[in-house]
Amino acid sequence: MNLDLFATLIALLTTFGIASLMSISLNIEYGMAGIPNFGKALFVSVGAYVTGLTYTRLLPLLAGQSFIDPCGSQLADALQLRMSIMQASPPIGFAAFALTLLIAAAVGGMAGYATAIIMRRLRQEWYLALMLLVSAEIVRILARSYSPITCGSNGIAGIVQPFSWIGDPRSAAVLFALLVLMLAAAAYWYAERLMRSPYGRLLRAVRDNDHAASSLGKDVAQVRAQALCIGSAIAAVSGVLFAVNLGFVSTNDYTVALTMDVWVMAVLGGLGSRRGALLGALIVTLLDRATAIAAIQINMTGVNLEFNYVRYIVFGVLLLIMLYYRPGGLLPEPPTTTDVALVPRREVSS
Repeated sequence: MNLDLFATLIALLTTFGIASLMSISLNIEYGMAGIPNFGKALFVSVGAYVTGLTYTRLLPLLAGQSFIDPCGSQLADALQLRMSIMQASPPIGFAAFALTLLIAAAVGGMAGYATAIIMRRLRQEWYLALMLLVSAEIVRILARSYSPITCGSNGIAGIVQPFSWIGDPRSAAVLFALLVLMLAAAAYWYAERLMRSPYGRLLRAVRDNDHAASSLGKDVAQVRAQALCIGSAIAAVSGVLFAVNLGFVSTNDYTVALTMDVWVMAVLGGLGSRRGALLGALIVTLLDRATAIAAIQINMTGVNLEFNYVRYIVFGVLLLIMLYYRPGGLLPEPPTTTDVALVPRREVSS
């Protein structure tokens, strides 16, 4: 098998950027606020479902075209309409993509906030984790059953990235990769500023001892709802990029396995560490691509072995090793995140 190194590198960078957004969002929720979000796939899928709806309904309206049902007998016509608009009208394509990001972030944030408010009576955090896990599967099954969202089990194709109008596919892929990395960098910068702010210290106080925070007059349920809102908005943005990168929206991509991948990223890198979130995303991205290539190579040799599931074994072993030998992750959370602790020392020295 001939491997195009340049195309592989661009694909890795794009996947790494998307994975970084997912990892950063979980790091805000659990690493900073102590919310065990085992329904991460739910909030990522919100972005993907919004993408499917906007590309099939909003895009034609922006172009002044009539809506064509993407799931009915005119499926081919609807697909051709989306492709032609993205190719012939780049400004409309960019506008639809930007609006999709904004709508997805808003819907994802509201979904996260509403979920936290509904489950605010769950005092034990692992009950909350179980409910989020179950909720993710319920929403996935409902979305699969309700045809207008993702056309049922068929999915929605023709989710074209905004640079597709460029004649050179490589140039389009490079520009999209740069856009994804820019969004990931913005999310990292935001998480860094959030961690070093007074609100970030409040999140860590709720994480470390919610009873003490409550005794000091802090509304713990409200703080957790806000943190889940922020993390879910970022996760929904990653879902948009995930769907656009694949060019396809299907409920099969947002199972429990996706949630476990994001948790492996966070635990490997270090919970509460922003650099750790990026490192974990990089490791999982490289391992995922390496095992996929290895599976193709082994299958081409005629070996009767299902190698695709080896990645889950590798991830599970890595997770167990990290939890046993280095529970803080490869890049643990720093003991101090602001210069407040240095103020008395400066005053004494002066």
